Amino acid sequence: MIDPYEVLGLPSDSDDETIRRRYLELVKQYPPGQQGNRFSQIRAAYERLRDLKTRVKYRLFEAGENESIDKVIEELKCLKVRRRVSLRMLLTLVRKG
Repeated sequence: MIDPYEVLGLPSDSDDETIRRRYLELVKQYPPGQQGNRFSQIRAAYERLRDLKTRVKYRLFEAGENESIDKVIEELKCLKVRRRVSLRMLLTLVRKG
């Protein structure tokens, strides 16, 4: 599995706005018709990281890391996120899988 942060060229502590801006830059640089494979990788990476909920799912279930839910939530608390997401919402999301 290709690391979506690596595909987008971003650090793992990037926020929603930074990820979105980088995605738009890369889409302009690699349009779908000209470089389809690269565009597909960029699009897939963005879909995994596009918002806080999908990043939590990626970190806990797809990244293959042995991280506890508490550790991920603690790291996410430290991020400066424009839209506040409650811990209850994150825990509900994690439990649903």
